[in-house]
Amino acid sequence: MRLYRFIIVMMFSSLLVAQDTSFITFVPNKQFVPSFTASGTEHRLSYAKDFTSGTFFAGLGGSFPAAAVRYKGVECLVSVSGTVYTTLASAGVKFRVTNADYYGDVTFDIPVSGETVLRLGAGHTSHHLVDDAVIALGSLSVLNYARDYVQLFAVQQLPVIRGFAYAGTYYNRSFIINTHRDGLFLFQFGADGGNLPLFQTLELYGAFDIKFRGEVNYASTQSFQVGLRVKNDHFRTIRLAYTYRTGMEERGQFYNQRNTVHSIGLFFDF
Repeated sequence: MRLYRFIIVMMFSSLLVAQDTSFITFVPNKQFVPSFTASGTEHRLSYAKDFTSGTFFAGLGGSFPAAAVRYKGVECLVSVSGTVYTTLASAGVKFRVTNADYYGDVTFDIPVSGETVLRLGAGHTSHHLVDDAVIALGSLSVLNYARDYVQLFAVQQLPVIRGFAYAGTYYNRSFIINTHRDGLFLFQFGADGGNLPLFQTLELYGAFDIKFRGEVNYASTQSFQVGLRVKNDHFRTIRLAYTYRTGMEERGQFYNQRNTVHSIGLFFDF
């Protein structure tokens, strides 16, 4: 409920600041920040298979521009994003659904130059074991995992690599892993480059993403990706990519475990 109240307050605040409907555009056809390509928790539709275990990883969601506000030469794009991630593990003749991890964010993207954008935002995530996993692992393995956070990122376009880089942090103002661990940070940085044209809008790219997690003494999750991408002028893309991900688990129910995954997947960034 806190996130919904935050969205409503910010939307009405934008209207009051603008003081004129000519300063605000609802559901604009624009984006200032591309998807963080190699991140395993980005808002998108995705479906990937691990080569070694046969496990499938699926994401259902996206990021949607809600309003563009212009005031005294400064523009701010307000976006609302939500995604649920789940894992399907092989269990003989069927698949076992392991987890359901929910992410919701409101972000404010502010261009500060022709190639630099600042992102401010707030969000919530909670991670759950679902029925199949509870039966297989036992109810004692279930954690109460939830985070309410604020975020600050800088995103820089880099023509020299035909791509972009980003760096920033999440401050977990409320963080529960059975007990409160408030005040921990998650640091994240990465880049996307290459973007070598192959045919019309089809291109070859490479990307990486690294996160340092406060709940495990800032141990890292590292993702490296290479793939083919079809895109348009608004950072909306379809990608077929190979991902190598290693380090600490991104699924909160397994937050203190290490894992390595080699996967091939389809990704739809909106």
